[in-house]
Amino acid sequence: MTTRIPNQKAVFYPETDGKPLPDGEYQAPLYIEIVGTLQTHFSNRPDVHVNGNTMFYYEEGNPRRVISPDCYVAFNVDVERIFRNNTYLLWEMGKPPDFVLEIGSPSTRRNDLGPKRDLYARLGIGEYWRFDGTGGDFYREPLVGEYLQDGEYRRFPLHEEPDGMVWGRSPTLNLDLCWDDGRLLYYDPVAGTYLMNQEEEKAARQAAETRVAELEAELRRLRGEG
Repeated sequence: MTTRIPNQKAVFYPETDGKPLPDGEYQAPLYIEIVGTLQTHFSNRPDVHVNGNTMFYYEEGNPRRVISPDCYVAFNVDVERIFRNNTYLLWEMGKPPDFVLEIGSPSTRRNDLGPKRDLYARLGIGEYWRFDGTGGDFYREPLVGEYLQDGEYRRFPLHEEPDGMVWGRSPTLNLDLCWDDGRLLYYDPVAGTYLMNQEEEKAARQAAETRVAELEAELRRLRGEG
């Protein structure tokens, strides 16, 4: 005889907590550039998910166990499944994000320095970075990068240039993160160039398309003269 196990009630994991971005007027422009630039950079990698300000659930069956990083990157994950759920479910992905970055703001700084940092370490997030656009009003320093070792975060070395730029290397992203006059720039040490943000990428693409059109028009003119 087979014993029938009652169906467990389906657990609902909301796509949003219904709250606006904390300190949105200050954070939103930074968030758009920081997340968008990485999304463009990794757009040709179907196994890489870049997102931010979305729900990351880390305990199956308990939708209260949730956190929303400002920016995170996960490698070797099922990106289509994440998009279908519109949430990051730890037990489905089988791993936490590899990289998390928080943007300092008046209402989030204490949480970023304490409870969030402790939780990210417990979850096994390999790199945790903090960016302070003010240069130190929120985190007391413009940029901090940490890596997880034996369950605890340890700092990456940072470098300060004569012009005030502060930067450190992320082995996970294989990029240098650079605090530069209130902006976060990404430098690709392999290509030897800074990553363009989405607006810069669009402008460069349009300029290239315009140049191609001009060259094609010139070629047609020369052929007509011949």
